Amino acid sequence: MDSNSGGQAAELLRSFRDRIVRLEEEKKAISDDIKEVYKEAAGTGFDRKALRAIVKESMESDADREARLEVEAVTDLYLAALGMLGGTPLGAAARKRMSGGEPEATHDRPDNMAPDIDEDGAMSPDAVEDARERGRQGARDRRKITDNPYTADDPRRAAWDEGWCQESGSDGMDIPDAWKRRKPKKRRPFGDNGEAPE
Repeated sequence: MDSNSGGQAAELLRSFRDRIVRLEEEKKAISDDIKEVYKEAAGTGFDRKALRAIVKESMESDADREARLEVEAVTDLYLAALGMLGGTPLGAAARKRMSGGEPEATHDRPDNMAPDIDEDGAMSPDAVEDARERGRQGARDRRKITDNPYTADDPRRAAWDEGWCQESGSDGMDIPDAWKRRKPKKRRPFGDNGEAPE
């Protein structure tokens, strides 16, 4: 190896190092920007951990999403078997997994609530608009948004919620207390005044 080839190798190495250092600096700046956005969101009342989870899910590939949903479905089944669902229903993926196919139809809905699905398996625009109007009427009747009659896997559920929000005057961006993480109450080691009991 002559001295000239050693100099070229050193220049090449220096070039790689400089590019990596520059990219690391950019990465740190972007990371700092992301932290600021999370801080800003928290300042308006959004929960950082929940927002991080949403961002993480939003960036999943289809394969990653499918794998995560599979784990969640199996977890739901295990929780149900152990009586640990806490009164919440099984998710659609868990119901589908248990039934060996599509989730069973809900029989406690009136016939006029049955899905209006076309030959391609898509919900008709009229059915979605009807659900939106039912949501508006629900708000006029002073029903709670949680009174939505559609199941979580029914596309009309979102339309009902939209109609309810439009009619109630909510823009959907106010953060309900239920979405906020409860802060633990600070406990004083002694009495209310901080002094040891006598």
